[in-house]
Amino acid sequence: MYWPAPSLFSSSALAVAAASLIAPAEAGYTLQTLYQGESFFEGWTFWGNRDNLTNGAVYYVGANEAARQTVAYTNPAGNVILKADNSSKLATGALRNSVRITTQAAYDIGSLFVMDAYHVPYGCAVWPAFWTHARSWPSGGEQDIFEGVNLASTNQAALHTVVGCTVAGTTTNVTQSGTLTFNDCDYSVAANHGCTYTDARNQSYGQPFGDAGGGIFVAETSSNAISMWFFPRANIPADLRTVNGTPDPSSWGLPWAYYPSSSCNINQYFAPQQITLNIALCGDWAGQPGVFSPSCGTGTCANYVVDPSNFDNAYFEIASVRVYGGGVNTRGSTSSAAGVIGGLGAK
Repeated sequence: MYWPAPSLFSSSALAVAAASLIAPAEAGYTLQTLYQGESFFEGWTFWGNRDNLTNGAVYYVGANEAARQTVAYTNPAGNVILKADNSSKLATGALRNSVRITTQAAYDIGSLFVMDAYHVPYGCAVWPAFWTHARSWPSGGEQDIFEGVNLASTNQAALHTVVGCTVAGTTTNVTQSGTLTFNDCDYSVAANHGCTYTDARNQSYGQPFGDAGGGIFVAETSSNAISMWFFPRANIPADLRTVNGTPDPSSWGLPWAYYPSSSCNINQYFAPQQITLNIALCGDWAGQPGVFSPSCGTGTCANYVVDPSNFDNAYFEIASVRVYGGGVNTRGSTSSAAGVIGGLGAK
C-alpha cells in the first residue's frame, strides 16, 4: 500500500451543486446499539490470540488479561481506553500485548456506524483500525472506516470484497471530498490493497486529531452506497452531538469516501457486518521495508517493538461507538446477533 499526495478539496459551491449527483443518503436513523462508558465492553469479544491474520508483532490479549494489564478499561472521564502495552521491555522478536475486540452483533445494510474518539493510536510501527466485516470473509465484505500506519498524516478508507466490486467514480471531488487512490476492491488484487480513499485533512489522523479535540468517524452502509464522513470536534453536526439524536446524512454535505452501488452492488457484496477495533504493530503493512523505513529509521520494525516508550501514543480514547438503524435495506432483513467471530483474512 502507498500514500499518494492528496488533491485539494473542491470549493464549497461545487460541493453543494454536486451533491445532487449522489444517490440520496438515508434520513430517519435511530439509535440501535450504544457502546459507551462502564458498559462499553458488554457485547464485544476479545481476540485472545497472537496476530495470525496480518503477522503483526502483537499478542491480542483476552478480556481478563486486558483488564489486569490495563490495556482495555474505562478512564475516570468515562471514556474507553484501548492501548498497546507501553510498559514492558521485550526481548528481540517477542510479541507486545495489544487489543483487538469485535462485536458479537452483526448489523445489516441500512446501518450507520459511528465512532466518537478523543485520541487515536499513532507512531512508528503502529497500525490501528476501526472497521467492519462479515462473519464470512471475504465473501461478505469489509469496510475500513479509520486506518493508517506509522507516520501517516491522514486517514485512509477502503473496501475489501470478492471479485467484481469496483469504484466507478472520479478523482475530481464531484461525489466525494477525499482522493480515490485505487478503484478495485477485490481482495486478491494487489495484495489485498482494497479500493481506497485518502482524506486530505491532517486532523483525521495522528497527533493533529488529538490536538483538535478528536472527532467523529461515520460510515453509512445503505443499498445505494457506502459513504464515509469525518468531523473534527469543532465541526460535528448537531444531529451527531448526542447519542440519542436522529442523524440525517443528507444534511452533512459530501462524504469524503463514496462507494456507489452502480459499480459495486452493496446487497450482493456485503453481508451483515461486525465491528472491530484493533491496534496492530508492524505486520504485513506497517512493517514492510519501504513503509516502515526509511521514514521510521534504518532499523527493523521488529526491533522497534522492543522499547515500550515507543508506544506511549498507541491508544484509542473513545467516548462511544454507536450503531443507528433505519436506513435503506432492500433485503428486508434486520440486524442480527450471533456468537464469537472466527478467523478473518483481512486485518
